[in-house]
Amino acid sequence: MTMSQDLLDYHDALATLLQTHRPISRTEQAPLAELNGRVLAQDVAVRFDVPTFDNSAMDGYAIHGDDRRHWQVQHRIAAGDAATGLTLQPGKAARIFTGAPVPAGTTSVVMQEHVARGADDRITLIDGTRIKPGQHIRRQAEELQTGTTLLRQGQRLNPATIGLLAIQGYTHAPVLARLRVTVFSSGNELVPPGQPLQPGQIYDSNRIMLITWLRALGFEVHDGGALPDQLAATRTALQQAAQHSDTILCSGGVSVGEEDHLKNALTEVGTLIQWRLFIKPGKPFTWGHIGKGSGHGNGNDNDNGDGACRVFMLPGNPVSSLVTFQQLALPTLRRLSGLPIEQARPLQLQASADFRRDEPEPRREFVRVVLRQHEAGWQVTPVAQQGSNMLSGAAHANALAETPPGARVAPGDRLTVYPLFELL
Repeated sequence: MTMSQDLLDYHDALATLLQTHRPISRTEQAPLAELNGRVLAQDVAVRFDVPTFDNSAMDGYAIHGDDRRHWQVQHRIAAGDAATGLTLQPGKAARIFTGAPVPAGTTSVVMQEHVARGADDRITLIDGTRIKPGQHIRRQAEELQTGTTLLRQGQRLNPATIGLLAIQGYTHAPVLARLRVTVFSSGNELVPPGQPLQPGQIYDSNRIMLITWLRALGFEVHDGGALPDQLAATRTALQQAAQHSDTILCSGGVSVGEEDHLKNALTEVGTLIQWRLFIKPGKPFTWGHIGKGSGHGNGNDNDNGDGACRVFMLPGNPVSSLVTFQQLALPTLRRLSGLPIEQARPLQLQASADFRRDEPEPRREFVRVVLRQHEAGWQVTPVAQQGSNMLSGAAHANALAETPPGARVAPGDRLTVYPLFELL
């Protein structure tokens, strides 16, 4: 077991998390309808030329002879028809539609708007129209050629790339498996919503907040329930969850109180990497792992690249839990999933209100703010309720504004701003 008592700055903590985690290696074949947002586990090849045959890009006429002004129409070819064995002779034409195969002998396709057709099925080029040899013909393999790479390993799939797979006749694609996340909350005081509250109890909000957030982002989520303030029970729950999870996410029970057992349980069954950060809110954010390299938890069946189940412990205060999940745990989960890290590209905006406090905050702070777009640009305004226990303030915010240690922010000052819930 290793542990650092040093308080890490947010940017150092995020860099360390991203550098020390790599994507899971477990893969699966997923059907087209379930591929959106997934990450390709290997290159996918082009199976068929696109187009698979020379075809018309327009409704019009396939002609033989670009230097003529008149052609005799002898054939009609629609999309889905075969043109096998059909050859246009000089001065001849075929009525053709978009996507239909062009017959042998075709030198160009003329748009129907550019010719006049007589009663004798003779077409005449309208005065002033020029023909460019080969015009309006989509050539076989001009877009995709059989045997080349269609999509590359590590690419995140979207509706367009899924459509591209369908064009090639694929029904499934090899993707990284969905990250399996078990979510716990911790504390004897927690009661599920809907049950009556007894003196000293509160409703458990963090676990449902995290579960719904994770599911909206496409993770495979297991509800681990609420852990009692008991070291043995917490230790057992962590060990059991590590057997079927790539990551464990806990909220509460990670501070310095005598009833905060999560940190101690992790040191007994796994490895505690870091405890406490120099940020506000979210100082008692903790991470570590259970499994390979920890000396404990052997025999689990997960595979996230190094055989370890990653553990992230968030503070119990709702806003602290929200902030540390958004800014630290979520980027790491995305890294484990092979996804791009949105937090690496925050917005740079100007404050539109005074962030000045009675006393400067020595820690790096993530202020809950509202972004509004105006004609003059973005307006960044802090919400009134900034306490780490005041989820009502965060519920009305749509972004976090980062203020450096000791900073006093005045209107017009530059701020680093992270949109909230932007991926939902």
